[in-house]
Amino acid sequence: MKVALLILLLGVVSFHLAYAQSISVQTNKPIYNYGDYLSVTISVSSVSGKNAIMHIIDSEGIKSSAIPIQITKQNTTITTPVPFNVELFREGRYQIQVEYDGVRSSAPFQIIDAGNVVMPFGSNIIIPQWLDGAITDSMLFKFLVEKNTIKLPEGQKLEQKTQIPYWYKINGKWWSEGKISDSEFINGLQYLVNQKII
Repeated sequence: MKVALLILLLGVVSFHLAYAQSISVQTNKPIYNYGDYLSVTISVSSVSGKNAIMHIIDSEGIKSSAIPIQITKQNTTITTPVPFNVELFREGRYQIQVEYDGVRSSAPFQIIDAGNVVMPFGSNIIIPQWLDGAITDSMLFKFLVEKNTIKLPEGQKLEQKTQIPYWYKINGKWWSEGKISDSEFINGLQYLVNQKII
């Protein structure tokens, strides 16, 4: 009887170990610049129907809020909807930590400032509002100047009534659709400022 019970117990333990969840996490590259989008791949041994919970942890151990990730297949890749921005992330080393079905895994990455021209945080909301006419040219321009994205020529002050040529909205539309880069949108606007068109 004891032998049969021991065999049954070993079988249950072996079965549990054979089907224990395993998870791995990796970023699409080890070093990111401001303006880059974080892409993370989560691989699990089996899909349990639960969400994974992801945190971004900085070099001081400070965790982001929990980010739920729906896992519907063994390999899930997600890309952040907004790029890394100096307003939200300092330069330094970070870690992605993911927990799924009681198991944790992590992957390191680093953010460096390579001097890229980057739209300020919130641009993904402001630009569409500008395109729809919900905010004025002056409001958009003030937003970009106050975030040090657009530089005014020496001695020039921000005016109350700033007008951006209407045709420049096509650049805003292209930027919103990902057809032109942050630097293309900003450099074009800066050129208009430097040429005193704005």
